[in-house]
Amino acid sequence: MPDLVRVKEKFQVTIPLAVRRRLAVNEGDYLEAIASDDGILLRPQRLVQATANRPSLLDFLAEPRAHTRSRQAIDESLAEDRGAWGER
Repeated sequence: MPDLVRVKEKFQVTIPLAVRRRLAVNEGDYLEAIASDDGILLRPQRLVQATANRPSLLDFLAEPRAHTRSRQAIDESLAEDRGAWGER
């Protein structure tokens, strides 16, 4: 038998624990609400959030790097790898 939920003040409902665990829904997550002929469908939405403590790709690219191999050495290494794969 499905779990019943009650509409509370401000039209809030509590999602049953078994459903939250199965769908990995946590506090602060977003749910898409869809009205259908059968009722209301709540579908978890995963949004990518930018955070201030996440390193920026531009910062990474601007970091100084030591050149350990020449372009010629890289080309030779790639040619050897392709030879091992049977490609020309």
